[in-house]
Amino acid sequence: MEVSVKGRMNSADVPVTKRHTKSRYYLFAYALIAPAMILVAVLILYPLLDAIYTSLTASSFIQPVPKFVGLRNYLNMFSSPVFWQVVLNSFYWTVAVVVAQLVIGILVALLLNMKFYGRALLRVIVILPWVMPGIIAGMIWKLMYDPYLGTINTWLLRLGLIHNYVAWLSQPSTVLPSLIIAAIWKGAPFSVLMYLAALQSVSKDSIEASMIDGASPWRRLINVVIPEISPTIRTTILLTTVWTFNYFDLIYVTTQGGPGHYSQIFPTYIYNLAFVKVQYGLASAYGVISIIILLVFSVFYVRELNKARVFE
Repeated sequence: MEVSVKGRMNSADVPVTKRHTKSRYYLFAYALIAPAMILVAVLILYPLLDAIYTSLTASSFIQPVPKFVGLRNYLNMFSSPVFWQVVLNSFYWTVAVVVAQLVIGILVALLLNMKFYGRALLRVIVILPWVMPGIIAGMIWKLMYDPYLGTINTWLLRLGLIHNYVAWLSQPSTVLPSLIIAAIWKGAPFSVLMYLAALQSVSKDSIEASMIDGASPWRRLINVVIPEISPTIRTTILLTTVWTFNYFDLIYVTTQGGPGHYSQIFPTYIYNLAFVKVQYGLASAYGVISIIILLVFSVFYVRELNKARVFE
């Protein structure tokens, strides 16, 4: 009788012991990630909440103390033609730069992946624009685009492509395309490095098999190379999109968003509102909208990435 009682007691103690061990395991796991979570809260969550609250206030150079105004900043922002100009510029700027860097990055990476004399030197030269500070790159391109002293007008005049000096950074029709060219030159080497590293891992057996089957170089690129480096392509597109959308120094050094607002994107206009006009509330409202735009893009990107992994 005593044995059976002890047996029942031991069997009842087992679940309690398991629950106790499991709770200790989770407590230990939470303790390990606590420093990272605290760091995320301090560096990301708190500034985000503070920006949202600041977007509900108003301030000016005369009255720098913020005053709570509710959603007035958002109503003024959505009713302003400048906001829609900034949105249009930001999307045009981002899509053009990202697509161009994608195409140029893959083409140059395929070239640098071939074996030829001087390949190592060419790889070093290609990476130079990317490692150059953005401010220096902006100053260089500003000089190159100078109407009278710039090399761009000089060469275009010699080639007969233009007949008069063009103020590339002072005309609404040319300022943003000119900046896009400079941004492509500055950022494309990163895409080249990413795709070149991915090409090193492409299966040579698959390429040889496609060559035996008689596939042309174009078919090998589309059916073998691109599918194998597609994870790197998706990751690079995400990174370049976020970086391009938030790009600041190149535009600010060259045009400061001008002429008018024709080259203003979210980062430059937010800087102008906050540190030139001292309108912190309105600047924060623009910042919140830019975060939402990037968040929406990131959600769609992650969903597509998960779908691709399922099919793989």
